Amino acid sequence: MLPVIFDEDILLKYAKEHKIQPFRVKQIFYELFKNQNIDWDSMTTLSKDMRKELSNKFDILNLTIDKVLEDEQTTKFSFKTLDWYFIEAVLMYHWSKHVKWKLNRITLCLSSQVGCPMWCAFCVTGKMWLKRNLTWQEIISQVLYVNNYIKNKFWKKEDGTLRAVRNIVFMWMWEPLLNYDNLKKTIEILLQRERFSLSQRHITISTVWVIDGIKKLIQDKIGVWLAVSLHAPIQNLRETIVPSARVHQIPELMEVLNDYIKATNNRIFYEYIMIKWVTDGEANAKALVKLLKWQLCHVNLIPYNENPLVDFQETSIKEIQNFKQILEDGGLTVTIRDSMGREVKSACGQLGYSSVVSD
Repeated sequence: MLPVIFDEDILLKYAKEHKIQPFRVKQIFYELFKNQNIDWDSMTTLSKDMRKELSNKFDILNLTIDKVLEDEQTTKFSFKTLDWYFIEAVLMYHWSKHVKWKLNRITLCLSSQVGCPMWCAFCVTGKMWLKRNLTWQEIISQVLYVNNYIKNKFWKKEDGTLRAVRNIVFMWMWEPLLNYDNLKKTIEILLQRERFSLSQRHITISTVWVIDGIKKLIQDKIGVWLAVSLHAPIQNLRETIVPSARVHQIPELMEVLNDYIKATNNRIFYEYIMIKWVTDGEANAKALVKLLKWQLCHVNLIPYNENPLVDFQETSIKEIQNFKQILEDGGLTVTIRDSMGREVKSACGQLGYSSVVSD
């Protein structure tokens, strides 16, 4: 197994040992991160001899692509790790509502673990169980592959720059705060101007309850957005659909989230799944208002995405709208999320469907 070329510590050590000049190292990183190239032949700013030398010593990525599934709103990527695990990442395309087929921005939801240890009752990914954490190299490999895909699919923007991922969400395979060190290293690279040059306000971490991880974010002054998978406003109900929530009570979670708001001045996004006869209904809506009324927050109502592996039904759009109205009347800001990617099993709670079925 070869090291990846974008591991800066290893590459700089190699360059020093083989007397590769610093500007050549900068060219390598420019090809990867700015020109969005992930094959040696495309890196034409490097000599053929250097490309041949590097290809014998380094891999560009340490994931391989297994399959790509597309619809108008999403592209789902299935990657294979070097130890033969499968992970998934999803691109979401945000098209202009005013100009037909004008692409405003692109969001990448990526994986930080193989499987998931959270066991949420409505989620297929949890049925895979947790195999292992991904390394930061495997997480960055997803972004590099996807940016190359975007370049080939959409080419350049009106200003002449290449299209690339604009927003990153750590949410698919799944609890990123249980893989904190690799998450932190990935975010550092995403923020570097010479690498992906994203801002903290374009990065979101989705988490269920990992209080220690949130405390580390505060300590390390990582002020990205937090999307908390709350899914129920009452502890006993939350435990039935998010069994791992038994580790921490809702008041404990709210206390550390208040600390995060004070440290970052960021609002918290609360993800709330709408399951018929389980999480919907007037009583739950009023309990949610009571819980969040004085919070700096935004609630995302997520229609449950039905699939044959889970015995739940989605709430009707009328009931979701009634639920939303109660929240708004209580002073909360609310969005009903679009279920992008249902057809290719890339919507919320559907990631890993193929792996579970094949097992």
